[in-house]
Amino acid sequence: MRYEAGHASHFNRWVSCLIWLAAVMLSPTAAAQALQPDTQGRIEFNSFTPKTMFDLVRERRQNWPEQKVWGDLSLPKTDAAKVPAIVLVHGSGGVEPAMAQWVQALNEVGVATFVIYIFEPRGVKRTVEDQTRVPHSADMVDAYQALQLLATHPRIDPARIGIMGFSRGGTVAFQTEEEPLRRAVIKSDLKFALHIPVYAACGQVYWSPDLSRAPMLNLVGADDDYVTPEPCEQLAKRYADAGVPVRTIRYDSARHGWDSTVALAYLGRATKSTSCGVVRWDIDTWTATAERTGEIIEPAKLRDFFAGCVSLGAHVGRNEAAYQKSRKDVQAFVREVFFTGH
Repeated sequence: MRYEAGHASHFNRWVSCLIWLAAVMLSPTAAAQALQPDTQGRIEFNSFTPKTMFDLVRERRQNWPEQKVWGDLSLPKTDAAKVPAIVLVHGSGGVEPAMAQWVQALNEVGVATFVIYIFEPRGVKRTVEDQTRVPHSADMVDAYQALQLLATHPRIDPARIGIMGFSRGGTVAFQTEEEPLRRAVIKSDLKFALHIPVYAACGQVYWSPDLSRAPMLNLVGADDDYVTPEPCEQLAKRYADAGVPVRTIRYDSARHGWDSTVALAYLGRATKSTSCGVVRWDIDTWTATAERTGEIIEPAKLRDFFAGCVSLGAHVGRNEAAYQKSRKDVQAFVREVFFTGH
């Protein structure tokens, strides 16, 4: 078919409009409500629950059912026109009372906090006994959607939004460094400005050398028998070798959940995979490798692999000295990254 120049120009504009409209309709929109300068407290936002990490990474959106979730936003008391913010990601026990300590600690240094609820909106209270009750891909998407939401808040500086996570949430704080995962959700240059994994679970690693290279503070407990400190120390070194500014701090005598508001106790039904060693998923090829042996694990055999090494039982509870030290370390790190030069 032949077009005159004027008709071709009009046609091209029409096609461009359709492409733009399709992109808007298909992109993962974060905000479910317009945010005002004084908006804080409970905020609902739109997210998704990809069935698997493969569905997330490869953007198989037919397997991304929509999910409405929520978070609690707390703004610091400051006269600053724009403030930094940190997305707080809970662990396997859901949002627990200990989270309030971190909200207070971060607000105290002029940083807004957004505590996201991953489990409750999906009808789950906790995943301590069964981590498959909520796919890890949901944690990742909720974190990225929260980032996009906060970037629309009139009081929050989009260039100074970080992420801090605990245990299972600490895994999210690590993996949001991975650019292939971010680009699957966020179709712009928006990214987290800092990462703080706290007693993270690093037994399964999704790896690509394509990283955001935002600074990271990795906090581990020397006596953690739930996830153990070594896998996250090794992962932090892997990131550092790839160009990420990383600092790891190990707290003496600290068990898992050293910031908990409950006393140290033994959880007999807590599932852990420390005996399995680290399983590394290479994002580009999507192959799973048991790092301890170098064995490539076929997807169909993964269940059997973990069934042979997953065990039960771990200590979880407060260590006051470790909490007080980690609080100061986090505040110092946040001040350095967010306020130096601002």
